[in-house]
Amino acid sequence: MSEARTATGREMVQQVASGEWRMARLVAHATRHSPLTCICLITLICLSLLSSSTPTLYAAGLLPAPRQALTANIARQWYTLQNPPTLTAKAFLLYDVDSAQILYEQNRSLALAPASLTKLMTALLVLEKGDLQAQVTIQGSDLVGNSSMGLQAGEKLTVEQLLWGLLIPSGNDAATALARQLSGSVDEFVAQMNSRAKELGLQQTHFANPHGLDAPEHLSSATDLLTITRQVLVYPLFQEIVATNAITVAGHLLQNTNELLATYPGANGVKTGTSDAAGQCLVASIMRDGHRVLIIILGSQDRYADARALYAHYSEHYAWVQGNPDELAVLNRLYDKAGNLWSLRAAGAPPTLLLHRWEVGELQAFRRLQLPPADQPWQPGMEVGVLEWRFNNSVVGRQALVLW
Repeated sequence: MSEARTATGREMVQQVASGEWRMARLVAHATRHSPLTCICLITLICLSLLSSSTPTLYAAGLLPAPRQALTANIARQWYTLQNPPTLTAKAFLLYDVDSAQILYEQNRSLALAPASLTKLMTALLVLEKGDLQAQVTIQGSDLVGNSSMGLQAGEKLTVEQLLWGLLIPSGNDAATALARQLSGSVDEFVAQMNSRAKELGLQQTHFANPHGLDAPEHLSSATDLLTITRQVLVYPLFQEIVATNAITVAGHLLQNTNELLATYPGANGVKTGTSDAAGQCLVASIMRDGHRVLIIILGSQDRYADARALYAHYSEHYAWVQGNPDELAVLNRLYDKAGNLWSLRAAGAPPTLLLHRWEVGELQAFRRLQLPPADQPWQPGMEVGVLEWRFNNSVVGRQALVLW
């Protein structure tokens, strides 16, 4: 299929979503495009005839929630969701940590130069195997150039202090010193990096050094970098370091290379990378309302604009929703056999789900009563049923119903 034909097909779907369409024209053109476009268009058009005024479309399989009314506004949101903003990055992904979902991605398995995002694996090995209080004497061979912590030969620091220099100013000198200290030589450390990559199941990753300077076959992908990031975020010290904008360590003033920390609400990590082969790279962590999102960007011309655009698109189209039993009419009162009036209360925590914003109303609760035998007196705290939460025809949570 030609690129022009694909673009035209998308424009036609967008016409349906906006309500600015003519049935005869779209039916005439639908058969000239992909089967998927044709099916979507004809389904949307034909089912719209079921409505008397404002088109209300029912498209089985088109949206996650079955039998949901597909108004023109919802169709427009669905179309926009499938077409995230145009970015300059060669590859990217947006991952919601709590739901463990990759929500947006492009070329996420493409092997590209990762630049200093390499240091995430360096930090992981140090945190897994290193003695944070061990003393390291800096050697001249550690001073490899480019981004630096500002170390001098003969200087003595702890492994933990070098970690700060590795992650905040992206010090290549700190990376080399850590590799040498942990494994005896840089080459042996790189071998351990590649061994750990294999253990983690990384398919597009191969390291040639511990710092990320461009080198043949020094590659990774957005998917693999997500795996490494998730592993290293387990360590509280790592989280503390990458969320720090500026600090003085062992007499060295360290300024974080991640500009989002000081400019974007909720930004709390993780790492930047820049090189001729890699372009601008970024792993960004954004925490709002207690939920963390990871954004991984490779080969960008403006990594911060790309990250902001992706998170804005996520915020516009997704919402964390928690069931609220207090707002449900289903929690009404009951009368026992003697005519005494009792109220019901839902015990435990209701479910919390990440939903498309148009799906919020699809989280529903059903009361399933399981009353005690007729000869058993009712008492406060007695369990008399279950509040069953359903989404998309699946049970997503249960709460006990108790008398009070």
